[in-house]
Amino acid sequence: MLIDEANLERRDLIRWRPQISTPFRIDFPMPDKTKQLDWIVRPRNTIVLRCISLVILSIVSLFQRDSYGQEPELAKDWLKPNQLEVGQTIAFVSPAGPAESAPVLAYKKQLEEAGFKVILPDGMLDRKNGYLAGTDDERANELNRMIRDPKVRAIFPVRGGYGLTRILDQIDLASLRADPKIVTGYSDLTALHLAIARKARVISFHSPMPVSDLWRGDAEPFTFAASSFRRTLFSSPSNPSRNGYEIALPKGGDLVQVVGGKGKGRLMGGNLSLICATLGTPYALEPRGVILFMEDVNEAAYRVDRMLSQLKLAGILDGVSGVVVGSFTLKDPTDRIETDKVLKNYLSSLTVPVVMNFPVGHIPLNATLPHGALVELDADQGILRVE
Repeated sequence: MLIDEANLERRDLIRWRPQISTPFRIDFPMPDKTKQLDWIVRPRNTIVLRCISLVILSIVSLFQRDSYGQEPELAKDWLKPNQLEVGQTIAFVSPAGPAESAPVLAYKKQLEEAGFKVILPDGMLDRKNGYLAGTDDERANELNRMIRDPKVRAIFPVRGGYGLTRILDQIDLASLRADPKIVTGYSDLTALHLAIARKARVISFHSPMPVSDLWRGDAEPFTFAASSFRRTLFSSPSNPSRNGYEIALPKGGDLVQVVGGKGKGRLMGGNLSLICATLGTPYALEPRGVILFMEDVNEAAYRVDRMLSQLKLAGILDGVSGVVVGSFTLKDPTDRIETDKVLKNYLSSLTVPVVMNFPVGHIPLNATLPHGALVELDADQGILRVE
């Protein structure tokens, strides 16, 4: 009960306060002092008080959340890092699996020849701890040093693999919020993108990486991915702004419409396994008002089914404003038929636009997507436009 009738005394000035955690204090002065107890304990008036309490709680909850269902401390304006200018510094890091020296050094040379400074942390290429590029502390400290270094304007994780979920709670996301800089990567780096979106509200970039496959961007079929990466992240006279542009599609890479219509929201997602792995954590994707994109690699149809059912049961699919399905790469291409059936089974019943065959994922045709940016998905025209 809101009021303990047994402890009421007529001499007290009784004030009812809703039991809510808000900065508001709402006091209701009672009627004439001699009638206070009778007014409160009368059954009809007790019901009225309870109804008022529910109304106030509903109103307060609206003020406590922004348009994307975020808590007050997260209701911040999104920040977008500037494009890279010639002469600025790019830092390579290895926060997931062990680095591969040859492609890392090859791409480092390409960037330096283009006029950029590149930081290659001491010992990064030699670090190995089983399937990880060093201990948790080594990997987290390396990433944090680059986040905190004011000279560094972009951070390029060299590869994915596994390991980001082990160190998310050690990453200095507050410093990234204070000094926004470009953060790239895909696959296991999905966890970092989701954490940045949830805790820092900084736009990051789901993109190819030095090892896969930026180092060979001048050769087919990797030129599309390299071109998308450069257009999105690097400033040039012919590319003055990242605002108001369509995500380019490769030749012959038309999207497949599953559900028609248009939807607007913030573009978020990445690797389906990592989206699911972060559910129930402080870094989980917030679905309301989001254009969700997803991809994965070497996941059998039944495993994709399990992960999609998890998204459905967690309410993720009910809250999004649209869905973009990328590549679900498998060793045997014929297995993709069964995976496509599973995807359509879950997504075709949604009432928001859904497209498939988008060029993103563990494929050479891997477009760079601004994670957290406002976009419009037009499933009828097969267009994803950044606003």
